[in-house]
Amino acid sequence: MEGCTQKEFTWTNPLNGLEFRDTHIIPHDGRFYAVGTCEPFWGGPNPGVKLYSSDDLRNWKFEKLLIDAFALDSNVWYRDRFWAPELRKIGSTWYLTFNCQNNSGSYADPDMKHFHACGVATASEITGPYTVRTHEKPLTSFPSNDISLFEDEDNRVYAFFNNGWTNIHKIFVAELDTVTVTLKEEPVELFSQSSGSAWDSNGIEGAHVIKHEGTYYLFYSSWTMGYAVGYATATNVYGPWKKYDKNPLFGAYSRDGKSYIVREGVVIEDPQSPLINAGHNQVFTGPDGRMWTSYHGNIKGEAKTKTLIDPLWFEEGVIKTTAPGYTTRSVPIAQKMLRRFPGLAMTENRKLTE
Repeated sequence: MEGCTQKEFTWTNPLNGLEFRDTHIIPHDGRFYAVGTCEPFWGGPNPGVKLYSSDDLRNWKFEKLLIDAFALDSNVWYRDRFWAPELRKIGSTWYLTFNCQNNSGSYADPDMKHFHACGVATASEITGPYTVRTHEKPLTSFPSNDISLFEDEDNRVYAFFNNGWTNIHKIFVAELDTVTVTLKEEPVELFSQSSGSAWDSNGIEGAHVIKHEGTYYLFYSSWTMGYAVGYATATNVYGPWKKYDKNPLFGAYSRDGKSYIVREGVVIEDPQSPLINAGHNQVFTGPDGRMWTSYHGNIKGEAKTKTLIDPLWFEEGVIKTTAPGYTTRSVPIAQKMLRRFPGLAMTENRKLTE
């Protein structure tokens, strides 16, 4: 509108109050919601799947447990180490995907311990209550992790995930029956970690898929170079998939007291960077109406893992990003986003408590 000044969204990574790994941010009904892997990440059981919310995308507060691990029967297969949950609305139903195992109860016997695998719960509202649809057995029949759902333009839904606890890490896909919440087919292998000294030669994880102008883009992460994110492309869900020749798209690491940022395969020494690592990303619609990425990182001198966000965009079919970013920046807020999420125009940081 003539005479109006466009409002700006200003943010500084990391976000306030969102101490997750593998963060998935979901804009919905005037607010932003987030799930992710919560502490403790290793060893003892974490509390389950926590839901956080924000009206301005910068300051976050705890809402509730979508799955309470300590309320579960000790003999269910899904009880310990809830990793990398995601939320997707498919039709009128919310699908909560998660990854976990059982180290207790009848599984305390090493021969009986259930392997880490993928599960799904559903609800009619984003806040639940959720019913675990894979209660009797996991969705996946072999050790697996980091399940992520993708709904194609023909409404077919696919589950992407990686195998785990093996010498060669691979990304798989299988079509999901959203009614029975079972896989319609045997998982198809898409690609594996690279060999030699490549950036993804130690292992790969964290698949997350988007589609743009007929091309599928599959993000994935590796811990070979600190922690970093790359992607592969295909014109068919089942491939063939081609890894981007300038991977990793972004990442960070620290070595011998020096800090490094990685962008499009180029390693840049950055003495100002506080980031020790940056990776396992997901994609959401950001304040400017473009796609943004959420991911996690660790900050020098801080024990807690933090959530970071940055814009993504396409240039001639190639993904570009400012990630990993750590300085204060601003973008114009798209009017359609301001109407849906008026809190984006807020400028103050507020103290939030769980």
